[in-house]
Amino acid sequence: MFKIVFTVVLCLFFGVATSQENAGLTFFNDLQSQSPGGGNLTIVQDTGIANLVGMHINANNRSKLIDGFRIQLYLGSNNNAKKEATQVKAHLLSLFPDERPYVVYEAPFWRVQVGDFRSKNEAFPLYKKLKSEFPACYPVPVNNIPLSNLK
Repeated sequence: MFKIVFTVVLCLFFGVATSQENAGLTFFNDLQSQSPGGGNLTIVQDTGIANLVGMHINANNRSKLIDGFRIQLYLGSNNNAKKEATQVKAHLLSLFPDERPYVVYEAPFWRVQVGDFRSKNEAFPLYKKLKSEFPACYPVPVNNIPLSNLK
């Protein structure tokens, strides 16, 4: 029984390692491919680098969430914080109906955030638009932005 389990685990390990290596090799092969009217690129490196890149590519493909930024409009923890957060959200939607607000509760704080951006620089134009109506707003780092939400 132990031999069977060991063999299955070993096969799975080598299968994952091979797929990671293939992903890394595919990436580097795509970089080196020639296009009409283009130049030549030759990459000389240890195969371990391709394996690490493949592992990174596979990890990114599994995780559909990234680190990014949103604009925080409200942060409160008083007795009326939930009601105030809902009012801020409604006010935002009345002024900017195309934006997607998030009302987030992380004890003891209620937050209202808007936008999904990869970087603070991408968030800056929205920040400038919101600043006149929400003078206390500011960009905040967020670590769970779905890739599908990015503009």
